[in-house]
Amino acid sequence: MTATDIPTTIDGTLENVKHKYRMTRANKLVRNHSVLSAAIGVVPIPPLAMVLILSNNLKMLHKLSSIYGVKFREDAGKAAITSFLGGCGTVSISGRLIWGLSTAIPVAAPVISVVTIPAFGAATTYAIGHLFIQHFESGGTFLTFDPEKVRGHYAELFAEGEKLAEDEKPAEA
Repeated sequence: MTATDIPTTIDGTLENVKHKYRMTRANKLVRNHSVLSAAIGVVPIPPLAMVLILSNNLKMLHKLSSIYGVKFREDAGKAAITSFLGGCGTVSISGRLIWGLSTAIPVAAPVISVVTIPAFGAATTYAIGHLFIQHFESGGTFLTFDPEKVRGHYAELFAEGEKLAEDEKPAEA
């Protein structure tokens, strides 16, 4: 049997295999980092939890860029993430970070944050990850990424991420 006798894929194209493999790796990476962001969200110090979630998102973008062969730019990655948190996600963040109001009641802040930040972390990581998968799939780079163009789609993906985070919660006994 020669190499030409071995089918490269079910439909016969090597590019399809590469694409499916890349998408599988990218989706698994986003899922793993979303779960990690949810776990990080239980850190009882809200500002620290948010910094760790942002760092996790940046690490995810670095790994995604590696999967797609895109040169990673930490400054552009940070700018993209903060633009979503500062602009695209303002409504979502304000709804999720009600705990900020509870800082006047010191005992309540950690309790409320442990409930809200994990879901927020998972949802935002999911949304950012999937936006970049789509962007890189279309041939984009960090330099060509425009958060303004994907605001609406970010909100849809964030809602999808919230639903997935809710579905992933362990059943209560």
